[in-house]
Amino acid sequence: MAVPGRGGGVQPSPPRRITLWPRGLVGRVMFVLLAAVALVFIGSSVFYEEAETYTVDDTQLEQIGERLAIDARVLAATPVSQRPILAVMLSTGDLSIDWRAPEIVRPGRPEPSGLRDLHLRLAGTHEILQGNVMDLSPTDIGTADIRGILRLPDGSRVGFVAPDILQPHHMTRGVASAAVLAGAVLLAAGMLVRTLSMPLRALADVADGVGSGQWIPVEEKGPREVRYLARAINAMQDRIRRLIADRTEALAAVSHDLRTPLARLRLRAGFLEDSELQSAIEGDVAEMEAMVGGVLAYLSGENDPEQPRPVDVASILATLADDAADQGRDVRYDGPDHASVRVRPLAMKRVFGNLIDNAVNYGGAARIGLAMDADWLRVRVEDDGPGLPEAELSRVTTPFYRVEGSRSRTTGGLGLGLAIVSREVAREGGQFVLQNRPEGGLRAEIALPRTPVQGVGKTGRSAIDK
Repeated sequence: MAVPGRGGGVQPSPPRRITLWPRGLVGRVMFVLLAAVALVFIGSSVFYEEAETYTVDDTQLEQIGERLAIDARVLAATPVSQRPILAVMLSTGDLSIDWRAPEIVRPGRPEPSGLRDLHLRLAGTHEILQGNVMDLSPTDIGTADIRGILRLPDGSRVGFVAPDILQPHHMTRGVASAAVLAGAVLLAAGMLVRTLSMPLRALADVADGVGSGQWIPVEEKGPREVRYLARAINAMQDRIRRLIADRTEALAAVSHDLRTPLARLRLRAGFLEDSELQSAIEGDVAEMEAMVGGVLAYLSGENDPEQPRPVDVASILATLADDAADQGRDVRYDGPDHASVRVRPLAMKRVFGNLIDNAVNYGGAARIGLAMDADWLRVRVEDDGPGLPEAELSRVTTPFYRVEGSRSRTTGGLGLGLAIVSREVAREGGQFVLQNRPEGGLRAEIALPRTPVQGVGKTGRSAIDK
C-alpha cells in the first residue's frame, strides 16, 4: 500500500511489524487458551512417558534370571511331547511357566518403553538369556506382575509370569506431576488474562472519573479494541471539557452583563424616598446577585484547575467557626488542633462553609466535629433544625433542588450548596452522607481518604458510621 508523499509523489507505507502476538482482544484470549492447551498436552505426553518407567529390585531380577536360565536348559533337554507337563512341574509361586506361550503382546504393538531397560537387565543376568527374552509387559494396568516369552535353542517358545516384582510407584508420581502442571498452566493463563484485562479496568476508572470532573488522558495501548475505546474516551473527555468551558464562559459573560444593570438598579434604589420600597428592591437585587454568583460558583467548580496538596483541615474548621462566632452565629468546633489530608484547599473551604451556612440558616446552630483513624478523616456538622423527610435526603444533593415545607425559600439559596458539597467530596475520592439525628436535627458527615485515591469514587467500603 502506498501513501501520498511530498510534492505529489507516492511513498510506500511503512511495513507492518509481523508478530505472533495477536492485535485484537479476542485473538489474544484465544492465543492464551491455545497455549495453555498445548502446554498441558505436551506435559501430559512427557509425564506419560515418565509413568511407563518401572523399577525392579536387583536381587529379585537376578533370581528370576537364574530360574529362567535353569528352566530353559531343562526344557531344551526334554522331548517336546513332555514339555507341557514339565512346564507345570517347574512353575512355582515366584515364577509361572506356560508351555503354550500365549501371545503376550498384540501383533504389531511394540514393547513398552518403560520395560526396555528391564529387558536388558534381565537378559544380562545369564548368558543363555541374551537375545532370548522378548515381549516383556505388565499383566494388567496397575498390577505389579510381569510376563514375557522365552525362546529355546530349538526355536520353540515358552511363556512365563513373574508376580509382584514391579514397583509401580510411578503412578502416584505421574498423577502429582500432571496436577502440578495443570495448576501451573492455569495460574499462568489466569495471570495473562488478568494482564489483558488491566487496560479495561483502567478505562473503567477513567470513565468513572469523568463523571466526577476528573480529566485523565488514557494511554492508547493494549489490544486493538482497547486502543479504539481509549481513543474514543479521550475524544469524549475533550468534547465534554470544551462543552463545560464554553458553557461557563457564556454564563460568565451573562453574569458580567447582568452585574452592571444590577449595580445601576441598586444605585437608583438608593434615591428612593420610600424606605420600604427601597429595602424591597435592594433585597431583590441581592437575591439576583446571589443567584448569579451561586450558578457561577457551581459551574466553575466543574472545570476547577486547583490541585490537591496537604491541608490542615482542623485549622480550616477552627477558622471558619471563629469567623462565624465573630458574626454572632452559634458555631462551635470540637476536635483536634491539627489534622492534615491531601485535598484541594479552596474547594474544601467552600464545602465546609456551605455545610456551616446550611446548619445555621436552617437549624439555628452548627456543631462541628472532626475524627480520624489510619485510613479516613471524618468531619461532622450537626444542627438543631427540623431535619429532612427521609425521602428527601438523597435528593437534596441534586443541583437546583429545593425542599418545600421543611425548608422555606425565605431563607434564601438556590439548591446548589449541598450539590457543590457532594461534587467536591466525590472529586477527592471521599463520601458524603446526610442523616436525621434521633434527637432531632440534621447531621452532615464527610469522610476523606487520608491517602490519595487512584481513580475517583474507588474508596472501597463505606467509611461513614464506623
